[in-house]
Amino acid sequence: MEVEMVGQQQAASSLDRRQVVFLSALVVLFIGFFAPSFAFLVDRWSNSDEFSHGFLVPLVSLFLLWRKREVIRQTPLQVCWWGLPVLATGLLMQIASEWASVSFLMALAVPVALGGLAWYLVGTRMMRVVLFPYLFLYFAVPWPDFAIELLSVPLQHFSAAASTMLLGLVGVPIEREGVHMWTPRFDVEVAVPCSGIRSMVAILGIAALVGYLTQGRLWAKGVVFLSGIPITMVANVLRIAAIVVMGHYISQEFAMTFFHDYSSPFLFFISALSLLGVKKLVEKV
Repeated sequence: MEVEMVGQQQAASSLDRRQVVFLSALVVLFIGFFAPSFAFLVDRWSNSDEFSHGFLVPLVSLFLLWRKREVIRQTPLQVCWWGLPVLATGLLMQIASEWASVSFLMALAVPVALGGLAWYLVGTRMMRVVLFPYLFLYFAVPWPDFAIELLSVPLQHFSAAASTMLLGLVGVPIEREGVHMWTPRFDVEVAVPCSGIRSMVAILGIAALVGYLTQGRLWAKGVVFLSGIPITMVANVLRIAAIVVMGHYISQEFAMTFFHDYSSPFLFFISALSLLGVKKLVEKV
C-alpha cells in the first residue's frame, strides 16, 4: 500500500515537473517570438506622452488578478481548443506586422496571442473569471497615428470653441479664429497636444477601472466608462480657459511655461473626482 502511495506521489511530482517545463518553454517561446513587439511597446511607452501609462497597465492587471485570487483558486482548469485559433490570429498578426511594417498591428498582436494562449491553457470558465484584467491590457496598446490625427482635429476645435465661450461668460475679453484664441494681452493656439487626446487615452483606462469597480448592473459600469469621454473634454476646456486667464491677468511666461507644463495633474485630479462622483451616483440608482 505504501509502495503504491509513493509511486503515485512520484508520478504526480513527475507530472508537475513536466507541466513546469512545458509552461516555461511556452513562456520562453512566446517572449522570443514577440520580442520585436515588446521592444516596440517599451519604446512607445517611453517616448510618447499619450501612452506613457502603458507601463502601469500590466501592473494594474496583475493587481486585479491578485484581488480575484480566491476565485481563481476555486476555478478548475481545463484545456480549451477554441483558444488555438485566437493564438494563431495573434501569431499571424505578428508576422504580417513585420512584413508590412504596421506598428499598431505589432502591438495588438501581443494581447491577442496572450489571450488565445491563456484560453487554451486554462479554459473558458477561468477566462470568464479573469476577463476584465485581460481586456484591461488593451489600454496599453498605442493607438495608430491616423486615429489620433482623426480625433485630434475635432477635439481641437471643440476645445477652442468651448473655452472661448466659457471665458466670454466670465468676462474675459477673448476672440477666436479656428483653433487660435487671443486676448489683448495673450494669444494661444490649441495644438494637437492640447486637444485633450493625450488625457483621453489615459483617462479612458481609469474610467474602465472605476467602471469595473462600480457596484451594480452592467449598464451602470458602462455609464461610468463612457462618462470618461465628456469628463475629459470638459476638464481640458477648463485647463485651456485657466491657461488663458493666467496669460491675460498674470503673464504669458507664467501661463505657457509653468501652468501649461504642470497643469496635467490638475486635469487628472478633476477627471478622477468626476468619475468617482458618477460612480457614486449610478450606484444609488
